[in-house]
Amino acid sequence: MKKNEVVKEVSKRSGLPKAECDKVVDTFIDVIRDALVDDGKVIIRGFLTLETSELKARNGYNPITGQLEQYAPVKIVKCKVGRPIKDAVNDFASEE
Repeated sequence: MKKNEVVKEVSKRSGLPKAECDKVVDTFIDVIRDALVDDGKVIIRGFLTLETSELKARNGYNPITGQLEQYAPVKIVKCKVGRPIKDAVNDFASEE
């Protein structure tokens, strides 16, 4: 599902105009991004947990040049899905 599809569905279910829903979705994304940058963790109970983690500097192989390269440390975002979402997906998968 793409962002514009999410906006349409939120508009349909809430009865709000699409323009307002688009602002809400954009604001939600901004809030999540800012929280990850500032605190490194976002918990929405029953839905998901997002947490930043740092990958250490490491050596890697560049297949284009055929040489070993040093990669700098980078931050990544890990996502853990909440139990109600897992259960809903598993229940749906078992019905098929």
